[in-house]
Amino acid sequence: MKAIQILAPGQTTLVDVPVPEIAENEVLVKVVCCVTCPQWDITLYKGVDIFDRPGYPHYPIPWGYPGHEMSGDVTAVGAKVTDFQVGDAVVTLVGAGEEVPGFYCEYINRPVTELAKKPENISYEAGANMEMARFLSPYIRLLSDVKGLRTGVTGVGPAGLIAVQMLKALGASEVIAIDVLPERLALAKQLGATGTINSATDEIEILKEKPLQSCVDCSGVPAGLQTALDYTEGEIAIFAVPHGEVKFGIRHWQKNILSRAGAQMPVDTEFVLDLWRRGLLNTEALVTTKLPFERYAEGIEMLMARQAIKIGFYPG
Repeated sequence: MKAIQILAPGQTTLVDVPVPEIAENEVLVKVVCCVTCPQWDITLYKGVDIFDRPGYPHYPIPWGYPGHEMSGDVTAVGAKVTDFQVGDAVVTLVGAGEEVPGFYCEYINRPVTELAKKPENISYEAGANMEMARFLSPYIRLLSDVKGLRTGVTGVGPAGLIAVQMLKALGASEVIAIDVLPERLALAKQLGATGTINSATDEIEILKEKPLQSCVDCSGVPAGLQTALDYTEGEIAIFAVPHGEVKFGIRHWQKNILSRAGAQMPVDTEFVLDLWRRGLLNTEALVTTKLPFERYAEGIEMLMARQAIKIGFYPG
């Protein structure tokens, strides 16, 4: 079968690798769609470690990695598997890890505990975003009850667009999307944001007069996190991996800054599945470009140029 592999910074290829064998508690999944996690894909493509660890990344990257958001169909089941059968459409709950093969491949073996059945009312593209939505859910749970609150999301890339919808579904009276890209703010509005603010303009003054009562930072950049810190009176959940420095002073001292969520739990899986079933979470809209595996490098260049939000890659 074919799989994508990053050989060195800026150098990718398609490799031929054996179809994995399955253990008794695993199923074999034929990958239909694997979507990008922009920070992971861009940093590995550029030769940068997302966590700033000395000596990382290690090249060549294992084949299929960093693909970790996938949907597909079960084509074989292990001897002890009872909850899945051949033909089931599934979504992955977690990635396999960074030192082993990832999901940019034609077939992958997965433990049944790391899969969920895809609801019939959503597409494979939407379902491939389960991992990101599920990973975000514990950070949303860090916040106290947001019902009736004026909430905000700084940075409306893929995670921010999901956060907007989750806050709205949980009953926030206002969900303000904050970013510097007009096209992403427009999409956030389409997905349920009650208001938008371009923080690179004078619109930011709105928050001085009417601060946020709760906020989720999904920006990963100092300016986004600084906005969350400066203009939120209540809790701030920091989801994005922060890069660069922000200013922290006496005016931020007693704010409730929440930056470490617990591991994902079954409640997070059920939360995402329930939102999908009720039509309250549109993750298909995040996949703005679709490309075959052969055009992986082109797709990552598009992400870096901010010409796509998430890209769906297909084995062909």
